[in-house]
Amino acid sequence: LKTMYSFHQITTTMLLIVTRVVAAQAQEETTSRAARENSKPFYLRDIQITDTLTLPFSPVTVFVMLLSAVMISGIFSAPKSSATASHILLDGKDAQDKLEKMKKDIKGDYTKFQNLAKTFSKCPSGMAEGGRLGVFTPGMMVPAFDKAIFSKENNIGEVIGPIQTSFGWHLIWIEERKLVE
Repeated sequence: LKTMYSFHQITTTMLLIVTRVVAAQAQEETTSRAARENSKPFYLRDIQITDTLTLPFSPVTVFVMLLSAVMISGIFSAPKSSATASHILLDGKDAQDKLEKMKKDIKGDYTKFQNLAKTFSKCPSGMAEGGRLGVFTPGMMVPAFDKAIFSKENNIGEVIGPIQTSFGWHLIWIEERKLVE
């Protein structure tokens, strides 16, 4: 009985020693890891949200990932068609007939087109800019207008229309157009 008690005492003591050694090594590793982490500049440290929650990447990593995403999206996004155009907008019952007469008067003269837009167009762009709408891409205008502008059948530097949209009736002049297939 006395030998077993000694054996039990020895076993318990050894187990206690091993436990303390393992705990000391774990503490040393934790301290070493914390010291290593704290020795890094802040922008290379893991992102600490709370005392217990740390994201396993640094602010620099986040920045590089975001920059890469932006660059990759630019690489894979297809170039878009674009156009620069002007228009004359009229509404009312006789708008289509008035625009047909204007179209005959214009006869390919952009200056006449601009003057008519300034005088008669119901669109604010008509009064200030001679009907100029600026540069736009497909989908920025109402569908009927887009179809007229980006159709290959309609030529640059010619009067197109009258075209009806939800805003009224339009004569359109395409100044520039870049079509991307």
